[in-house]
Amino acid sequence: MAPANTSREQAARIKSTPFPDGFVVRPTLSLQLALSVLSALSVFTGPSRAAGAGAPATTLDAAVEREHAANRFDGVVLVGRGGQLVYQRAIGWADRARRLPHRVDESWPWASVSKQVAAVLAMQLVEQDRLSLGARLDALLPGFASPQADSITLRQLLQHTSGLPNPDDSPLRGTGEKAVPSFYAARFSDAAGAMRAALAYCAGPPRAAAGAGFSYNNCDTWVLQAVLERVTGLPYVELLERQLAAPLRLSRLAMAAPGGASRGALLGYLEDGQAEPFFNLASYGAGGALIGTPEELWRFDHALMQGGLLGTEALKTLWQGAPQLGYVALGAWSFPARLPGCAEPVGLVERRGQIGGVQVRNLLAPAFGAALIVFSNTAATEFGEIWQGRGLAHELAGAAFCSPSAAAARPGG
Repeated sequence: MAPANTSREQAARIKSTPFPDGFVVRPTLSLQLALSVLSALSVFTGPSRAAGAGAPATTLDAAVEREHAANRFDGVVLVGRGGQLVYQRAIGWADRARRLPHRVDESWPWASVSKQVAAVLAMQLVEQDRLSLGARLDALLPGFASPQADSITLRQLLQHTSGLPNPDDSPLRGTGEKAVPSFYAARFSDAAGAMRAALAYCAGPPRAAAGAGFSYNNCDTWVLQAVLERVTGLPYVELLERQLAAPLRLSRLAMAAPGGASRGALLGYLEDGQAEPFFNLASYGAGGALIGTPEELWRFDHALMQGGLLGTEALKTLWQGAPQLGYVALGAWSFPARLPGCAEPVGLVERRGQIGGVQVRNLLAPAFGAALIVFSNTAATEFGEIWQGRGLAHELAGAAFCSPSAAAARPGG
């Protein structure tokens, strides 16, 4: 992506960040899916550092402490493998002014990891023959006034090829680093009001023809949320509770309040160190409004990898990266990558997000039954690109999935 040098581009930090433009890798490996019956999920209650035998704590600690010392990382790093958490580390300040330290059990905005969750909910309905990936919006959501409703499919919503408008392009409020697209600054009295406002905006002039190419936007997931609510007859928050939160015991998983209430003690910070400007997290809907703990995200990841949320064929569809679209799959990206310590490329499923100063990386290695989860509350964190073979995310992934201790803990290792 080009460096941000205008108010509009600076305001893009308030969106949930997609995979970078120009993503190119070699042809994908087939993911070796471990699809056993969902095992009981263990709850980590130990110290904030390593837990369990063989955790690659030394390498992970070194990277986390180096970035923190350089003022490039405050947050939480978690590694799960084989049904348990093997590493957790919290470092730095959740609120710098009040000197509140990060904790491994604090709640975070999940940003665009919310889209990954929404894609799973959609695929559950596809698996039940209540939805079809080829179904078009004019049938799925009668009354949605987009001029392209008769040509946009469910799959296109999940892969960002619908051509719908992007709320990031709404008029800015504020200037410079504090500029926020007005769509994300609006306040609503209830969830229904937020949905009406979102659908009205998303029915506006399209950015591109449906299916013309990849174009990241948050309208896709707002419209997807409306489809899921219509098909199930349930508010999205209730669907989330029934299908994920209750079965997986995610007691703190929630949607941001429509009124724009504070998301708790955690604050995000911009690259210049200023606290992020106000935005209404609820204005992201199913595309970015989830709030939960890192450990709850691990439970979701583990259940997904073990086949507890979707069957074999549905998982393959969910994680089938499209090479012509930069390996975007449904709600995430799926690609092979060479990692330090692994002799062969590793099949990865990545979902990332950024809203304001909060950044998220949710990285799954399904063949290993492992996940690396990173939350940072500073926009100064430079994750780099795994597919380019360098950067913090590449380093952490190698330690989490390919260190000698990680290899010994793999199935068959």
